[in-house]
Order: sequence, then structure tokens, then C-alpha cells
Amino acid sequence: MLNTKTMNMLLTISWRNIWRNGQRSITMIMAIAAGLWGGIFAASMAMGLMEQRFRTGVEQEFSHVQMHNPDFLIDANIRNTIKQWPEISSELTADTRVQSYTGRTIVNGMVASANLTRGVNILGIDPATEALTTRLDQNMEEGDYLDKSSQNSLLIGYSLAEKIKARIGSRIVLTFQDANNELISIACRVTGIFRTANSMYDEMNLYMLQSDLNHHLGEKGIVSQVAVILHDLDHAEEFSGDYREKFPSLTIRTWAEISPQLAFYNQMGMTMFMIILIIILLALAFGLLNTMLMSVFERTRELGMLMSVGMNKQRIFSMILLETIFLTLTGAFAGMVLAMASIGLLSNKGIDLTFAGGDSLQNFGFDPVIYPVIDNSFFAILVVLVMLTAILTAIYPALKALRLRPAEAVRGD
Repeated sequence: MLNTKTMNMLLTISWRNIWRNGQRSITMIMAIAAGLWGGIFAASMAMGLMEQRFRTGVEQEFSHVQMHNPDFLIDANIRNTIKQWPEISSELTADTRVQSYTGRTIVNGMVASANLTRGVNILGIDPATEALTTRLDQNMEEGDYLDKSSQNSLLIGYSLAEKIKARIGSRIVLTFQDANNELISIACRVTGIFRTANSMYDEMNLYMLQSDLNHHLGEKGIVSQVAVILHDLDHAEEFSGDYREKFPSLTIRTWAEISPQLAFYNQMGMTMFMIILIIILLALAFGLLNTMLMSVFERTRELGMLMSVGMNKQRIFSMILLETIFLTLTGAFAGMVLAMASIGLLSNKGIDLTFAGGDSLQNFGFDPVIYPVIDNSFFAILVVLVMLTAILTAIYPALKALRLRPAEAVRGD
């Protein structure tokens, strides 16, 4: 075991040794810093992209839990509605796990303007509860959000507005089947245009007052879908299980069951994090190994002399190990400071990729403005793994030094 005095001596010698060849050490430190900065920043971009897609998909498109009449998922007919809506509403209001919920009327129909006709999903909503559940009111690109006085008013997506060449104030015609399976057409006015990160969603969905839609359908109180946002997403499985027992005739699904693709994206974020981390550590290991081997070979005579005057193998090994750790930690600290500064600067402003064709990301539900994000635990894990990498990498150069024969090393043989 090394005593305190010996350890302090080795710490001092090791720190001085890495600066004996300052140019090489600075180059290595800069390489470590640049590699860690680039790797951490790339990881933050990937995680930010996945988190935005997850948040947009869950909170604005699918919600945490959805409830349907099982027949509605097979045939979106107005007859296949949720008959237990009053009971469900009472249960959800009393459930402390629920942050917000909303009931929607959904019909498939056609939208026609003077320029084009397209198939769409027509969603009848309660403006107040919809805003609390999906924050639709915060996605307004132009015009006004719906309110109770907005009779026969429509909110249409930005992509749909471009396709049918509609703008605020445009009159368009909706065609769909009513409760008697008769085809009806109604004239509506566009009062608002919304825009989410998913251009496909914007193109396929439009909103109107639920009371208006139900009136045209010929029945009151029609609810086709219940969307629920919980205080804690982790309770989604437990929550859906409880409500399946309470309402066994309904199909109740979590966001992961509704969109396995979104669940895959969520898992892929962690996979990308691990891949980037492995690349960083491999590059670090090869760089350190090369640098420390060069250092040992250059100091062959010096190490031989130290052994000749009585410096034991444990101290030689510890000295080379400490040199590697000092070199690594200096570069790692600089790299992490740069990464934290970059992420902190851009986490609020975001990086707009539209100039590089990033707006095509919206076709896949990704926002072209990426906000880098990274968990603090990432840095803690990285410090531990960098330390382990430094220690493991130092073993081979240290063993090479220990194999030196003092007499031959001093002669330079």
C-alpha cells in the first residue's frame, strides 16, 4: 500500500510529467475535449429530437390513454360510439391520477374548396377540455381558436390549408354521413389554422365544435373517443388496466399500444445514446493508449534509472496510471464544460434545420427546430466510464514499463 506521503509525491510527479511534453499533452487534451464535446452534443441532439417527437405524439396526437367502442376501431361509423360517456366522465373527474381529459366526436368525411377535394377526419371537440388535454390552442398559426360562439367554424391544419388553398375566412364544404346514414353537406368558414410538428397529422385532421357536429349528425351527446392525460405517464398501464375492469365493453389502450412506432422511437433514443457513448469511449481509449505508449518509450532510460535507484514496480505502475487519469480528466472536464455551455445556449433557442431541408422531418412527425436536451445523469455516467476507460487503457503501457530491465534501459538498449 502507498502511504500518504508517497501518494502526494506520485501525484506531483505525475502532473508534472504530462507537461514535460506540453505540445503532445495539449494536443491530446484538445482531442479528448473535442471528442467528448462532439459526442455529448450529438447525443443531446438525438435525445432532443426523440423527446420532441415523443412529447408531440403523446401529448398532441394520441394522449396517454384512449378509450373507444371496439367496433369504432374496425368501422368508424357514428353508431359505434361510447354509450357510457357520462359514467366515464364522472370517474375521470374523481380520479386523482388524471390531469385532463376530453371526449371527441369523430367522423370520416370529405372537405371541398374551390380548388380541391380531400378525405379528412372531422373532430368535434369541446374547446376548453381539448386545450387542456392537447394544448391545441397553443398550435395556432393563424386566426383564432374555437370558442362556444364559433358556430360552423373550422380549425384546419397548415398542410391541409396549403393543399386546398384555403385561408382565414375561406368557405369550405364538409360532406359526411349522419346518424341515419344519409350523406349531408355543410358549409363552414375557416376561422383558424393550426400547425403541429407532424405535417401528415395537420393534413388529415380538422376541428369544429362538438355541439355543431353532433347537431348535423342528428344526435346529442355523441362521443366517439375519450383522450386522457395523466399526471404521471408511468401510470398509464395501471390506469388503463383499472378502467378495463370498470368498463369491460370498451377498448382502452395506452399510447404505446396505439402507436408502437412511437414506443420504438422512445427506446431508440436510449440506444443512440449508448452507441454514441461507446464510440466516444473507444476513440478515447485508442488515443490514450497511443499517447501513453509513446510516453513510456520516450522515457525508457528515465524509467530504468528510477528502477535502478530503488523505485519499486508499484510506484512505477501508479505513476503511469495517474498520468493517464490526469490527462483524461483534464480533457474530459474541458469537453463537458464546452458541451454544457453549448447545450445550455441552444436548449432554449433551438437549432432550425429548415435551411438544410429539415422541414421534410415534419413528414415523419419531427419538428425541424431541434432543442438539444440531456439528463444530468448522463454526465455522471460519463465521468465514471471515462475514469474506467483511462484506468483500463493505462494498464498496458504500465505493464510495458514494468517489463523494462533497469540495466538495459539505462544503457538505452
